[in-house]
Amino acid sequence: MIGQLILLRRYLAGFWALLIYAAGHLRALRIQPVRIVFERQLYFTGIEGLVLVAGIGLLTGAVFAMTATALLGAGELSMRTLVLVQLGELGPMIAAIIIIARSSVAIAAELALMQNRDETAHLWLMRIPPLDYLVVPRVAAVTLSVFALTVYFQAVAICGGLATSSLFQKTPFLEQLGRFFSAVSMEDILVAGAKSLCFGLAIACISCFHGLNVGRSATAVPLATVRAVVQSLIAVFLIDGVFGYVRYVAL
Repeated sequence: MIGQLILLRRYLAGFWALLIYAAGHLRALRIQPVRIVFERQLYFTGIEGLVLVAGIGLLTGAVFAMTATALLGAGELSMRTLVLVQLGELGPMIAAIIIIARSSVAIAAELALMQNRDETAHLWLMRIPPLDYLVVPRVAAVTLSVFALTVYFQAVAICGGLATSSLFQKTPFLEQLGRFFSAVSMEDILVAGAKSLCFGLAIACISCFHGLNVGRSATAVPLATVRAVVQSLIAVFLIDGVFGYVRYVAL
C-alpha cells in the first residue's frame, strides 16, 4: 500500500512537472523543427480523427435525442437534458476517449522507442532541449485537438440528434434547434470548453511522461502504452467528477 502511494505521488509529480514545463516553454513552438512536430501531431490527432468523431457523434446524438424526446417529449425539459448530457458530459468525454485510443498509444510508444534508442541523448548532443522538442509540441497539439474535436463532436451530435428527433416528432428541425439554443447558457459552453482543455492537458502529459520514463526490457514499450492509456482514462473520469461536483454540489 505504501509503495503504491509512493508510486502515485511520483506519477502525479511527473505529470505536474511536464505540465508546468510545457506551459512555460510554449515559445519553443516558434522554432521550426518544434513547429513541424506540433503540426504533425495536430494533423494526426485532430484532422485524421474527424471522420471517426463525426460517425460516433452522429450515432450518439441520434440515439440520445430519440431517447430523450420519447421519454420527456419535445419540450423544454428534453432540451435541457440534451444540453446537460450531450453538450456538458458526452461531448468532452467521448472526444477525449477517442483521442486516448488513438493518440495516447501513439505518443507513449513513439517516445518510449526514442528513449530506448537513446535518441533523446542525441538531442542533447545537438544542443536541443529534449522536452522542448518532444513534450511541448505534443502537449499543445493534443490539448488543441481535444478542444476542437469536442466542439466538432458536439455540433455533429446535436444537429444529427435534433434532425433525427424532428423526423419522429414531426417537428421542424429549425424549431428544434431554436429550442435547443434557448436552453443553452453561457455557463454550459464555458464548462464544456474548460473540461475539454483539462482533458487534453491530462492526456498529453500522462502520455509523454510514460513515454519518457520507460525501462530497457523487451516489454517496456507495451507497458508504457498500457499505463498511458489506463491512467489517461482514469484522469479523464476524475476530472469529469471534479467538474460535476463543483458545478452541481459545491455551488
